[in-house]
Amino acid sequence: MSTSSDDNRVWRVFYTRARAEKKCETRLDERRIDVMVPKRTEVRQWSDRKKEVTEPLFRNYLFARVDEKDRLRVLRTNGIARCVHFDGEPARLREETVERLQKAQAVPERLSTANLRPAVGETVTITGGPERLQGLAGEVLQHRGQTYLLVRVQAVRQAVKIQVAADWVQTTSDTQR
Repeated sequence: MSTSSDDNRVWRVFYTRARAEKKCETRLDERRIDVMVPKRTEVRQWSDRKKEVTEPLFRNYLFARVDEKDRLRVLRTNGIARCVHFDGEPARLREETVERLQKAQAVPERLSTANLRPAVGETVTITGGPERLQGLAGEVLQHRGQTYLLVRVQAVRQAVKIQVAADWVQTTSDTQR
């Protein structure tokens, strides 16, 4: 529990150094900052034994409920690399999402992650990023780790590819709901 007033506190996303999530969670908890590292458990097999291990569900990420002053305290914590930003603003986790993650922790042996980025070849519409691109539809293409929107021009048997951030696009079926 933070010493700050609850009114200004929001859940922020922080990126940690490799394999430092649980240590950072302990350090922030000792500083009385609300922190959450969703974890999963699994049985690992070694040559001589089996052991149940607990590891972070989202590698290198932790969530902390902070105001601006506490956000800066978190950034000064050993093991924290940075605060995650989207469109120039610190990423914010909705309260409902936190509640769902906390509820899911009741069965850590059943948890795993899923990639929500659109699959290559899927038809998507740009819903974020530069306003001039919003509404443009095309096919997802990935090349050398970058995500592109492919707009086919069949008349000349060529295509235009536009580099986009994966979080700028939604599958076309999602945008029609």
